[in-house]
Amino acid sequence: MSYLERIASAYSEEKLSQQELAYYARHLLLPGIGTKGQLKLKSARVLVVGAGGLGCPALLALAGAGVGHLTVIDGDTVAMSNLSRQWLHQYAEAGINKAISASETLRSMNPFITIEPREEMLSQENVNEWITQHDIVVDATDDLGARYLIDDSCAELGKPWVHAALYRERSQLCVFWAKYGARFSQLFPEKSEAPSCAGAGMMGATAGAVANLQALEVIKLITASAPPKVGELVSFDAEGIALQNFRMPEVQKVEPLPEDKASLSYSIDTDTLRQAQSISQPLALIDIRSANEFNKGSMNGALHQTAESILESGLEVGAANNSRVILLCEEGLVSAMLVDALRARGMENVFYLEGGILALVKARNSCCN
Repeated sequence: MSYLERIASAYSEEKLSQQELAYYARHLLLPGIGTKGQLKLKSARVLVVGAGGLGCPALLALAGAGVGHLTVIDGDTVAMSNLSRQWLHQYAEAGINKAISASETLRSMNPFITIEPREEMLSQENVNEWITQHDIVVDATDDLGARYLIDDSCAELGKPWVHAALYRERSQLCVFWAKYGARFSQLFPEKSEAPSCAGAGMMGATAGAVANLQALEVIKLITASAPPKVGELVSFDAEGIALQNFRMPEVQKVEPLPEDKASLSYSIDTDTLRQAQSISQPLALIDIRSANEFNKGSMNGALHQTAESILESGLEVGAANNSRVILLCEEGLVSAMLVDALRARGMENVFYLEGGILALVKARNSCCN
């Protein structure tokens, strides 16, 4: 079973608690993520090799995104010289294993995910064992040998992995996936030519920039929100803030990641809304736009509650009676995402207006002309 099949099978069994709805509120309102994407993230298992300059910001981003199971493997201990760029570790933790230190910080940041620390280095003896248990691997190591181990194991097991490397002000990023002909050993057949940041000076902000790009690629691989950079080497120059892309030769075009079957549409159009109002059907109209937009004009009788407030505290009206709750936003996109999230929590009386406030304005103008 591929990692895509495993996640597709697993996420339908997951649920988001009210606390998780509040925590991931801004994710749930993104068309590329939404409830399904967040549940896929919750179902995913990601192995991060290294809890240093790249691993710390990558882990922070992945934990914040809600990746349900993060394993961090690192046999090194926290040194005083690490602290200026390895931001998961604290001053008082010098001498503690990095995987343990990072995991403790991540648990305090997001209590809804599982963090598994492993106090060891990736090796020939354990590489297949660890990669088998995970969907995607993040290369956050400065050990060149470990990169070739990851490359070989992921090729054997059919897993994608997200590589990054730093050297002073320069860094690079690439998604490798042997299925499509993209391998680290293909790009760097000679180990002497491959990049390594061991022993080089570096700035934490530079590491953070490329590590967050790594996290974005992982999120794309999990949620299918955008095409991942498979076989495309991205080079980042921190001094000039410049990006350059180089596509590896003979890399096959990545097949679109499978999309979910279309879900039921919990929407109503403007005509249906007018008919319901004309027969005095119990309705609770809630405008979820900003207070400023609401004050400029909304539907007659509409109440105001922001999307973030609904996700954090629940609906203030309509939930305690039999009213049909209609959510209104500017174009219908944000309200659709919100309805999806609320219905995932069992609220079956919530709908959204197709096209939002703009559809109402258009319908009124058509009547007047």
